Amino acid sequence: MKVADVYGIGVPVTSPAYVDRGRLDDAFARALETNRHISVHGGSKQGKSWLREKGLAIDDMLVVQATTTATAASVLEEALGALGITAQLTRTGTGALKGTLDLNANLDVGKVLARFKVGAKASGTASKEVQITEEFIGQSTGNLRWVATILAASGLRLVVEDFHYLKESEQEVFASWMKALGEYGLFVIIMGVWAQSHLLTYFNGDLEGRIEDFHLQWTEPELRQVLQNGEEPLNITFSQPLADALIADAYGNVGLLHRLVERLLIAEGIDDRREHVVLEVGESLTQARAEVADQMRGRFETFASNFVGGMRRMREGLVVYRHLLRAYTSLPDEQLLSRGVESREVLTAIGDSGIRASDLTQALERVDRLQVKIKIRPPVLTYHRAGKRVQLIDRSFLFFRKYGGATWPWDEPDEITNDLAGDQPLDFFDED
Repeated sequence: MKVADVYGIGVPVTSPAYVDRGRLDDAFARALETNRHISVHGGSKQGKSWLREKGLAIDDMLVVQATTTATAASVLEEALGALGITAQLTRTGTGALKGTLDLNANLDVGKVLARFKVGAKASGTASKEVQITEEFIGQSTGNLRWVATILAASGLRLVVEDFHYLKESEQEVFASWMKALGEYGLFVIIMGVWAQSHLLTYFNGDLEGRIEDFHLQWTEPELRQVLQNGEEPLNITFSQPLADALIADAYGNVGLLHRLVERLLIAEGIDDRREHVVLEVGESLTQARAEVADQMRGRFETFASNFVGGMRRMREGLVVYRHLLRAYTSLPDEQLLSRGVESREVLTAIGDSGIRASDLTQALERVDRLQVKIKIRPPVLTYHRAGKRVQLIDRSFLFFRKYGGATWPWDEPDEITNDLAGDQPLDFFDED
């Protein structure tokens, strides 16, 4: 086999290096058979799409991609649109859903009629059924019952990708609807990048027991299995010191491990070898580290420059964010790899700067929204309000910090000023 068949970002689930950690594939398959929603979350490139693809064929899914401008209502509108249904949905002041639905001939009208128990003569033509359905639904309020019943009638599983891009208020609304959607027979798969388990239950306590939560994390033995699974197909052996070094560099991120191994094997010329080779720590590892760090440079330098650019647009709070990022990015790996850094620990790391705990808390509560506003996608870090912890979402940040030779702008002696606050003010709550 070729290296590209086994290692790298984008390799298929058929890769020999795929590892079903903790029989997670079976657990996901069982969850699909229950009358419960499913949440799949974790850091960037931790195998979320792999897990979904193992359990569901593409033809069995109705995938909606959440965006930073999407709303809970627009997610359902897009799902209906994929079925050929024109929908205009809005949310009332009480959080209820209202609007109108209009079907066209692309939908399996028979299924919809049967689910809605709308009478139609057996001798009626398909066009007549369409007309009856359009009149019936077009005159009705597009509430959650109508939407859920039609989507469930499609026979497809609704998947909401990148749920984290929705504003938190919209995440809360969607979570508040999910109990009713399930009661009407529609069970949703929510996928996204966040660290805390049971986020949707946090937004809506009624979902307790109604949602299966899969938090994707990788242990050292599981990452070691990824290496071992690729040895025979490529006719190679990773020496113990090399395997240890690769796993340490991956920081628990399987995607990063794949990237490193791919670059190392290319540097070793594995595709051109026929004889078995034992790979050792050497120049190929140094080259792989440098190449992967260079690939990351655009993302993390953009993270740094956009954060500074965002601070320059703030009318107030600039000093807090500068100290927050300086302190957080300087903390040791062990602390950032934990369940998160408590806000009081961040305040201690900031030191004697005159920043109050209340100032820091306000800044932390807006750090997720700030990353959205300055187009840091996916997010690098997040703040868990309930636990009062700052959590590192993208562990590849640690790898880049170690091997990328970065100099962070908030560590530089030149003072950052809010010189853009007048012309380009940053408002956390507007819609831009």
